[in-house]
Amino acid sequence: MADERKQLLLNLISDVKSRLDGKVDSLTFPIPQFIVIGKQSVGKSRLIEALAGETFNFVSGTLGSRRPTVLEFRNDPTLKQSQWSIFNEDTKEWRNYSTNEVMRVVGEAHEKLGQTVSEVPIRVKVQSSQAVDLGIVDLPGFRAFARDSSMQDLAMKIEMMNKKYMNDDNNVMLCVEEAGDAAGFSTLGKCKEVDPSYRRTILVRNKLDKFYNDLTAENINRWIEGYGDLPPNLQRFAVSLPHFADGTPSKPFAEMRSDCGERDVRTLKEKGASEKYAKTIGFANLTEFIDNKMQTLFADALSPMLQRMNSMKDDHDGRLSIIRRECENIDEDNILQHTRSVGISFAQSFNFMMAGILSSEVNRRTLDDELRAFNKFCDESGALTADDRSTGVIPDLESYITYLDEVVKVPGMNVQLNGGAQFRRLMYEVEVFTRFAGLETKYSKEDIIRLQGAGIHSGTWEDRIVKLLMQTAPEQMVCKAKYVAERLRWFFAEQKEATVEFMLGIAGSPEEHLYSNLLTKQAQVIQRNDTMKACIFKTFDAACAKNKDKFLVMWRDYMDSMFQSPMKLLKSSSMPKEVGTLEDMLLPTFETTKQRIEDEVHCRVKQQSRLRDKIKAIPEDDFSLDTSFTMVQAIIEETFSFIRCQVADQMQLYSESFFLLPMLRRLEGEMAALELHEDDQKRYRVRKSALKQEEAVSASLVSDLEWCVAAVQTFKVTCGGSA
Repeated sequence: MADERKQLLLNLISDVKSRLDGKVDSLTFPIPQFIVIGKQSVGKSRLIEALAGETFNFVSGTLGSRRPTVLEFRNDPTLKQSQWSIFNEDTKEWRNYSTNEVMRVVGEAHEKLGQTVSEVPIRVKVQSSQAVDLGIVDLPGFRAFARDSSMQDLAMKIEMMNKKYMNDDNNVMLCVEEAGDAAGFSTLGKCKEVDPSYRRTILVRNKLDKFYNDLTAENINRWIEGYGDLPPNLQRFAVSLPHFADGTPSKPFAEMRSDCGERDVRTLKEKGASEKYAKTIGFANLTEFIDNKMQTLFADALSPMLQRMNSMKDDHDGRLSIIRRECENIDEDNILQHTRSVGISFAQSFNFMMAGILSSEVNRRTLDDELRAFNKFCDESGALTADDRSTGVIPDLESYITYLDEVVKVPGMNVQLNGGAQFRRLMYEVEVFTRFAGLETKYSKEDIIRLQGAGIHSGTWEDRIVKLLMQTAPEQMVCKAKYVAERLRWFFAEQKEATVEFMLGIAGSPEEHLYSNLLTKQAQVIQRNDTMKACIFKTFDAACAKNKDKFLVMWRDYMDSMFQSPMKLLKSSSMPKEVGTLEDMLLPTFETTKQRIEDEVHCRVKQQSRLRDKIKAIPEDDFSLDTSFTMVQAIIEETFSFIRCQVADQMQLYSESFFLLPMLRRLEGEMAALELHEDDQKRYRVRKSALKQEEAVSASLVSDLEWCVAAVQTFKVTCGGSA
């Protein structure tokens, strides 16, 4: 690859990173980069100076660097003096400074952090005739020792920040260690934790010249190999870099850099280093390897990088459209109208959900999970007491769940459901619960005598039995209805998020052509706008509460009217028998329906006749009070048991007629009549302000992505790139 193309590629990658860094997740964005890591005092700073081709020092003081420094080195043979610049995050441009000014600005950026760290990088570009074409991220050095707790805390923060960079699979680690015993390479150990195969680790063994005297013909090759402590697949280099005691080099730094490299190669060759290790010795071989790896990585990254940027651009274009549409819709003049419109779409989608024709993953529950969640809600909210939730026969929730599963065998008991399918299962459960209604009261002889009266028009035994039933039976059935009503209200409240998820899932689904694409757009507004979501959900909950109250009133009226003439209710239960087939339960024919009516009429007549015969047999004389009392008590209990079955059969009809259907039919009207309070309008105004800021940020990101896409496409057309 020609030098010009290489520099264009480096500049392209640098510009893309400069524009997008901090705005996109680096872990999902395929831009490779080299990061320099190592402990303090291992020569990491001198290695960076060698790459720049001159000496410099960003940081003064005792705390060292505390934030990443992105360094872009560019080789320009025409320059007689190096040129330094810092990237301006506001203008997205490089601004030239003198070398001393760059040292001051960068040094202050580190020092003002005190004993904290920052992940926001400083970007510096160095152009000179001696620089190596390369871009690196210089990370703060690992602290080996800390003299007090504050320094220990700083060391921990630096390690956490460095580990974040090291964990990024796009980053190639230049691990700097002081040449010596490989078994003590602590930074290399950290690299192994995040890169066990050393696929993206390059070991740089610095200060090689300090160990010249320890190397002999017998140990030179084993030393290079690390005496077995370095894995064979680890790419490693041994280098010496310029050093000088008084802080001033005796000759130009670039010449000293070359001298050190040549001396390394010559010395190790004289000591008997194998030819196969020749390319791992000296600074020139290190930079040649990095240069080749860099070009390969960057060229290979162009296509996935372009694909990722196009995908991100499409995503953020859509996001920006949603933001702008929301901004338009929450203007003072039309905010109420738009909230109502979104609420109506939500109501329509709720109807679709309850029809059971669509799928949603939100709030799917087995009946076991549903009952536990409902009881937990009641415990926390006090909506129902423990007595209200008790069957009166089964001792606790665990036993009730076991009864439903093993005895009743509720259909779909252990299947995760929501929407319409969950409602059908709920109907089965509440019917079972209603059948546990009991009289709770044993009548006394005094009750019988009191009802008998003293006049000649004291009434028949049938009238007295009806009066006794009216004293407690309707109330017991209403108590069970309280449980049913709260179960229904809670069930509908749990469908709100599932409805929003359904609206979001329409786009791109097989059912997309069946529904308006407006549903998905308005669901996106609900999801993003907490104020609108709260208003719609509040209206929905109010509709649930209103229908719950109406349901209970209708049920109480029904009980009062039914127990006025209890004998009319005496028929067998129409609940499907366990031995019946699915067709018997779900697909009745005209003939089977006629037969069922005849059977029920016959059963009712039979029961009425049998009970009336028992009533006629009750003694009327005062001497047979004990016998009369026993017979009346038995007749009341038998009558109630028949009526309870009949009423339980009606529970599904009433739940659907006076709760479900009003919810489905009137919810759109409730949403159309939705009103905004002053607090809601204030929250909308705050939201509008936040949206303007969000729009500016998103527009800026879209602009940066458009620039980056155009730059990469231009490079691929003019210079070629890996496909």
